[in-house]
Amino acid sequence: MSDFKVAILSNEDPASGDKWALACRKLGIVHDIIDITCFDWLDKILSGKYDFFLLKPPGLFENYKKLYDERIYIISKVLGFKTYPSYEECYIYENKKLLSDYLKARNLPCPLTYVFYSLKEALRFVTNASFPIVAKTSIGGSGSGVTIIKNKRQAEKYIRKAFLSRGIRRKTGPNRAVGSPSKWLKKAINNPAYLISRLKLYRSIYRSGEKGYVIFQDFIPHDFEWRAVKIGDSFFAHKKIKYKEKASGSKGIDYVNPPLSLLNFIKQICDRSDFNFMALDLFEDGKGGYLINELQTIFGHVQDYILEVDRKPGRYLFINGEWVFESGDFNMNESYDLRLESAIKLFQSS
Repeated sequence: MSDFKVAILSNEDPASGDKWALACRKLGIVHDIIDITCFDWLDKILSGKYDFFLLKPPGLFENYKKLYDERIYIISKVLGFKTYPSYEECYIYENKKLLSDYLKARNLPCPLTYVFYSLKEALRFVTNASFPIVAKTSIGGSGSGVTIIKNKRQAEKYIRKAFLSRGIRRKTGPNRAVGSPSKWLKKAINNPAYLISRLKLYRSIYRSGEKGYVIFQDFIPHDFEWRAVKIGDSFFAHKKIKYKEKASGSKGIDYVNPPLSLLNFIKQICDRSDFNFMALDLFEDGKGGYLINELQTIFGHVQDYILEVDRKPGRYLFINGEWVFESGDFNMNESYDLRLESAIKLFQSS
């Protein structure tokens, strides 16, 4: 399809570049996988003569996320190489401390969020706070770092754990809201190596408590979240139905035709911030508008497709000032095929 030569920048997970690699093979794109955590990463970047770089920033551990961000800064801002997603899209990914300030600075609608690096400030805040409030870890997807705090006593305990103890630890293990525990158990029994690797990962996640700060957010009553996605010129959306107290990480998917107001909102946000590759988790604000809960340039989907209209999977395109639905399977390989096609289109025109 193209004469491009690309590098896939994997993270600490050896399998993190696999879906990008599969997409490259499907399109006949010459590609290498470079482990960006290795000591000789820069030598490989400079010697490869790549046209652009495909990113897979990590989302499990803060130290590896920081490392990845620092090295993408060198690649993108110092060396001036092209990356997909962009440096900015990557930088705000899985960094909720930064994201809260980013949304405020951009004047983008979002729930009020408070980040405290001071024990005294945090305790003073919860003295007069209205409950419930939402506490979040800076890193952690699928709702793993989200806690609903219902009263002042719980809030003070949470704060002291963050500042005076081992930090806030995320819930870990198989996500019951997404997968099937019985299927996970069967796979684990039949594959002892898989079981051992997962247990090691869960233990590492549990031990990596976040200490020295807390993130609080106003609680927005909701029965669902919108998951909205932009990949190049393609737009998708569906509802994530609340599971217990959270919609994040829920397996409850409601395929409804998204309103035009939602599609217009997604496009406006992505145009303003120059996002080409972004998933947005949105609350309805009760006034006909939307609030941004999360922005994630890397996202997965357990379902085969992200948008369905009249029982037909597909996507929306914005053509000549109007939204046009196109049916088809655009989310194969967890949408990495479409992501790669969008990257090629982007860089061919630049």
